[in-house]
Amino acid sequence: MGTAKVRAILDTFEYDGVRLLPGRCSDQAARARAVYFSVPDDDILKGFREKAGLPAPGAGMRGWCVETSACIFGQLLSGMARLSRATGDAPLRNKALALFDGWRKTIAPGGDARMRLYDWEKLVCGLVDLQAYAGCGDALPVLEESTAWADRTFDRTRRPADNHHFQGDGPRQTIEWYTLPENLYRAYLLGGNPAFKTFAGLWLYEDYWNRFAETAEPAGVVAVHAYSHVNSFSSAAMAYAVTGERRYLTVCANAYDFLQRTQCYATGGYGPDERLMPPDGALGRSLELYAGHAEIPCGSWAAFKLSRYLIALTGEARFGDWIETLLYNGIGAALPTEPDGRTFYYGDYRLSSGIKQYYWYEWPCCSGTYLQTVADYHNVIYFKNPSGLFVNLFVPSEAAWWHGGERVVVRQETDYPEADTSTFTFEMERPVRMALAFRVPGWSTGVRAAVNGSPAAVNAEPGTWARIERQWSRGDRVTVTIPLRLRASPIDAQHPKRVAILWGPAVLAQDEACCRRPLALEAGADLADQLVQEGPARFRILDTAPERHTRFLQPFHTFPAFWPYWVYFDLDAAPLY
Repeated sequence: MGTAKVRAILDTFEYDGVRLLPGRCSDQAARARAVYFSVPDDDILKGFREKAGLPAPGAGMRGWCVETSACIFGQLLSGMARLSRATGDAPLRNKALALFDGWRKTIAPGGDARMRLYDWEKLVCGLVDLQAYAGCGDALPVLEESTAWADRTFDRTRRPADNHHFQGDGPRQTIEWYTLPENLYRAYLLGGNPAFKTFAGLWLYEDYWNRFAETAEPAGVVAVHAYSHVNSFSSAAMAYAVTGERRYLTVCANAYDFLQRTQCYATGGYGPDERLMPPDGALGRSLELYAGHAEIPCGSWAAFKLSRYLIALTGEARFGDWIETLLYNGIGAALPTEPDGRTFYYGDYRLSSGIKQYYWYEWPCCSGTYLQTVADYHNVIYFKNPSGLFVNLFVPSEAAWWHGGERVVVRQETDYPEADTSTFTFEMERPVRMALAFRVPGWSTGVRAAVNGSPAAVNAEPGTWARIERQWSRGDRVTVTIPLRLRASPIDAQHPKRVAILWGPAVLAQDEACCRRPLALEAGADLADQLVQEGPARFRILDTAPERHTRFLQPFHTFPAFWPYWVYFDLDAAPLY
């Protein structure tokens, strides 16, 4: 194994020991598993086999994958490896191994994967994950040979992205070259081959990262490709882990703060027209200009990873807020990928009403990141270290691990965010002394906890871990209460009255199907006086306009395909009659 210069303060469960209990997350993961498992291996491999001159049965794939599945192949391997390890799903693991075995027979001499850098970067992730999570001992040796080919052949111009080349493409198909280091560093740490580390170092994106090295308010923000540039910060995080240069961690933290302050919609999505916006009100104006406001599966994947790295490397709870926001309003509100490759791609938050619909080409990049992100649910709910368990998300789930020589199981039961409580139950053979810490959301107030029915003294400062440290016994119960409230979230500083309305972490949207008139609220008035709760996270709108139909706000994630809605509202706009 390679040597990391930095040890994480908090560890992930690495897809081992966390189980999703019945709820929205488990339903989404189960559906994703069924869909991706149903795609025939021969269809996925057909294009590779044809290019290699081998027999190529199967119907093949469509859309982005009509020639080969290279643009998502590594992501499929990755998602299957992660999800199969998390769930103990042997058939899914075997499918990933069979795809790897079929693909490796199509490699040209010298490790030639017949892929662009864009495709090969995803392949690196898939091969690392096969080795790490599926026990595929041949994955890294194949990657070593292919890395030598990539080292000989990839164009090293490494052009920084700009307004004309917003993905940084060089003369020869090198878009998103700056995302390469992350998984090459992971390969180095997993297998110890210094060639991976050396090759990763060639692709560090110093030109872009340097602007975040000393500030979270960089000057001269360029409208570069949003998803890939956010994804690049995961490479900076791994550069910190491998080299120990603190500057890379500072870059990641400052970038996170910059993105939260200037780039994110209330849903956690970002990147209208796939671009980062200058912080001059452009984000607010984007609601008037575009329908494609955020690449949801890809953007969620990049945000999950950056946030997860920051939680692990800093130990700070505040970085979990972005994961929570996307869990309910981003990837958790996405339409599921369909067996024919139809994929939800863009979040639509237009002022003229939005709609959820599938992308116009099958099997795009977001079909690969969809599987990876849903698999990652198992790796972002809990963290651990020798002091105890850290709860990042309030999701029906179970965590099992060894602490002080004792196997501990903590079961979380919750209807959050429809309800404001989560209950944690301990199971173990003998009492164990440890901390149970839970993230206090940055938007929250009045968070409290009780142990076995008695109030527990906790420091519940927003954006921190609230800790309860004691000796725990079998059957002990902790109830965490996060009071839910209505709040208005302005889209940016230049548009303080252009807001989304949230109930706790959940964005509420207005159903437009029977009434084509947006919510009219008085700026500065108390939302609770204008919205009447009539069910879990469901509110009837009160206003003075004559109306034949009762109008409601309800969680954005409940809206199905092709059902119109409003997410953003102008509080100072004249009502439409």
